[in-house]
Amino acid sequence: MWGRGPPVWGLFVVGGVATVAVGGLPAGAAASALASAAPVLLFLAALFVLAGALEQSGALRHLARWLVGRARRPEELPAVIFVGFGLASAFLVNDALVVIGVPVLLAVARDRGLPSRPLLLSLAFAVTVGSVLTPFGNPQNLLVSIDSGIRAPVTTFLRWLLVPTLINLGLGALYVRWRYRRDLRVPDPSAGPRPRAVPRLLPRSGWGARLRKNPVLAVFPATVLALIGTDVASAVAGVPEVPIWITAAVGAAVLLAASPHRGAVIRRANGRILLLFAGLFVVVAGAVHGGLVSAATSAVRLPGPSQPVPSLLAITGTSVVGAQLVSNVPWVGLEIPALVAAGFGPGTPVAWVALAGASTLAGNVTLLGAASNLIVADLGERAGVPIGLRAFVRDGLPLAALCLAVLLACLVVGL
Repeated sequence: MWGRGPPVWGLFVVGGVATVAVGGLPAGAAASALASAAPVLLFLAALFVLAGALEQSGALRHLARWLVGRARRPEELPAVIFVGFGLASAFLVNDALVVIGVPVLLAVARDRGLPSRPLLLSLAFAVTVGSVLTPFGNPQNLLVSIDSGIRAPVTTFLRWLLVPTLINLGLGALYVRWRYRRDLRVPDPSAGPRPRAVPRLLPRSGWGARLRKNPVLAVFPATVLALIGTDVASAVAGVPEVPIWITAAVGAAVLLAASPHRGAVIRRANGRILLLFAGLFVVVAGAVHGGLVSAATSAVRLPGPSQPVPSLLAITGTSVVGAQLVSNVPWVGLEIPALVAAGFGPGTPVAWVALAGASTLAGNVTLLGAASNLIVADLGERAGVPIGLRAFVRDGLPLAALCLAVLLACLVVGL
């Protein structure tokens, strides 16, 4: 699909079918694995419906154009892109965000007579760093938040990952501005093409008709506030916890009921990721059923909860390597049962946020580390802006090392 070998989702669908076909997992056990995975699949489906509606409404494109308009000079664009798209990726699935971001940045580069590659790389790096913050920033975070059993996952992620993510967004913005300053420096900006007028973030009028046409403009922020509010209320006030997948599913159902474009919204939802997860759950269940996970954990023993610093180092190191081998979502699916076997559970939230954060940040090491990277590379290549593996590693590896060091330091000292 992306011109870079078989897509990851396709490999896991084939792997899941093969696991059952060769007898690695009984069909009944596979059905049970998929039933257990229903909350994850429903949550992802709800997020993709909301993201599809935002894309269909033009809100994401409008937000992207407003964002890049904040840069006063061309050399400021990478930093603005990094902070803006990074923050947005904490609340939108990063794969959906880059699908909109790439064509907008290509248009910005064309309008201003600038090279496109620095802008696209800044986008790819940004959505990786920013999506660490919440359980709904990317699929691997969601997988950790639900399958680990940690209580109040939104609050837990914010408690442990807010500080390192804000630091990394700041440092990352400085890094990409420094790294691409020469590429984007224009000797005489007045001589080049004039950029388009910057739109207002929130139009002053016409909201009644706008909301009737695109109810997602109200439903999406309401759903995000409900996800955060109910989770924080449960953690702080002890009110009964509402699973995040139920809140998201309600938001998506309300949107589909109210939207006049529900067919277009459903068509824009990313079903490939749902297929990836379905295949992944069957493959992992087969690995557990066949004793592969227990054999691997016996051969390579992870430090247990009684050794917090060595365990954080081990989780981070294995996540960085594993994400480059099979991409970060499949790696997390395979690592979760290994951590459970090592003694980690709902009472060890730091280990789980370390897995989520490290596997996500590992996406900036190579193009293969995250699906969002491949989407950026594919869309760029179609537009005549190829992003090679060597260039990505040259620019992304230092940033990934810096961000992983910040994450580890913050988790070790308890920030």
